[in-house]
Amino acid sequence: MPDPARRAPRKPGRRPAPRRAARPPAPPPRGGPPWFALTLLTVLAAAFPVAADRIVNDQTVTGAFFAPLALWLAAALLAAWWSRPRLFAGDRGLVALTLLLLGLGVVEQLRLGTWEESWIAWRAYAPLLAGLAGFLLALRALPARLLLAALPRLRWLCWLAALAVLTLLAAFGHRYRGGTFLPGRVNPSELAKLALVLFAAAWLPAHAEGLARTRLGIPVPPWRDALPLACLWGLPVLGAAAVGDLGLALILCLTLVLMLAALTRRPGWLLLGLGAAAAAAALVAPLFAHAAARLAVWRDPFADPLGAGWQIGQSLCAQYAGGLWGAGLGQGTPRAVPIVSSDFVYAAVAEEWGLVGCALLLALYLLLILRVARAGASHATPAARLLGIGLAALLGAQTLLNVAGVTKALPMTGITLPLLSQGGFSLMTTLLALGLAVALSKPPQT
Repeated sequence: MPDPARRAPRKPGRRPAPRRAARPPAPPPRGGPPWFALTLLTVLAAAFPVAADRIVNDQTVTGAFFAPLALWLAAALLAAWWSRPRLFAGDRGLVALTLLLLGLGVVEQLRLGTWEESWIAWRAYAPLLAGLAGFLLALRALPARLLLAALPRLRWLCWLAALAVLTLLAAFGHRYRGGTFLPGRVNPSELAKLALVLFAAAWLPAHAEGLARTRLGIPVPPWRDALPLACLWGLPVLGAAAVGDLGLALILCLTLVLMLAALTRRPGWLLLGLGAAAAAAALVAPLFAHAAARLAVWRDPFADPLGAGWQIGQSLCAQYAGGLWGAGLGQGTPRAVPIVSSDFVYAAVAEEWGLVGCALLLALYLLLILRVARAGASHATPAARLLGIGLAALLGAQTLLNVAGVTKALPMTGITLPLLSQGGFSLMTTLLALGLAVALSKPPQT
């Protein structure tokens, strides 16, 4: 019996394979582009002429004028500290772009005097505070794995919450300027679209195989998949139409179409969805007096230039006056456009920033949307990737409908411009959605 302690003789001419050297530890992440330095410099440079003009020309200026800018600055510094490279593994560019657009929105609202007149009213600051708190909380304390683990458990709660919000608006809301509001002029319908995106991201992947079936390029899902989808998404869309919010209904349709196309990789969903949305708008819009009026104004805004066409006419004049380079911050007359701080803030931007400024602004929106869409790319689950696409679709559809409405490329839908317009639940929901995107951009193990 051979002695186990003795080694077998080595064959001549054959050397043992060299051991592989252990890989050196990965270097610590570098700082990357100076995102936050550029953000702070850009916003403060934009705020300087606005503040200087107000201080020179208005001797009664108070701290209420600077409070929103100070609030933004505190949130930006906190976000920069919490997302420093050695601590934060998510998309710092997404954080900085969000704060950059929000800061430009704060400067524009200061220019328009939006907050100054309502400094005492809590609701003037509550949406901004709540949105920033949710955004910073997701940045600091919401790991991606917790978000994705909670998504399938909360999907039905999200759907019921969206339906409950629209039901409350239909039952207790009152009409004002084409919208439906609860007592206190509160409109929480924006929360419904975020809840529905969370629901769709968790529900759609289980039905991907059936929804991917096509015939001659046209989607033909089986009834077991098509009928639940039509009911689960159709009820909220009908609820939005029932309260007269056709803009919300259109955003929901566009978002679903983009999520289905991304999930199934079938471009036929885009053609089918856009065609169905256009047909539905043509059939439903005449049934609502406000929508019919907006459609008539879109066709010919100068048929009643001192009445129904006054707002869009003033908006077009402001954009024309801006020219290529704009009149300069604080040098235009944007308050000539009715409700310019909300739906028509893009007209104020065009007048004072010019065509070049508008192009740069739209480029920032495009970068933001692309980063939100790829937030879930590092995750293996379809729900994570679909959630990123859904959040990007919400942001992109809202931006497209607002800019197209203000420039008269499409009829005005009453949709606000994300992060720039004065907004209650709209601003808060946008910041919450971007906070979820930031949390989703973190690596799966964090």
